[in-house]
Amino acid sequence: MVAALDAERVATLGILLVLAIAVLGIVIAGLARAVAVKVVALAVVLGLVAAVWSQRQELLNCVDRMQDAVAAGGDGAAACRFLGLDVDVRAP
Repeated sequence: MVAALDAERVATLGILLVLAIAVLGIVIAGLARAVAVKVVALAVVLGLVAAVWSQRQELLNCVDRMQDAVAAGGDGAAACRFLGLDVDVRAP
């Protein structure tokens, strides 16, 4: 079982993943000779970027919901996930 990750670190990791995927796409596009390979690589890279960014936004929304629950008197427990991994979210 994977240990829970901190929400702030995961949000930063999401940005780094987007940048790494974009760089990989640029490298593939530069090395590929055929236009079809470039188009497929671009589609895959854009899909991965969209997926990671969407997951990052969902994590941030989960943290916001948890903070709203704490403000309303809740216990501050929340189950947030990022790319299938549990993320540790604690009330400040």
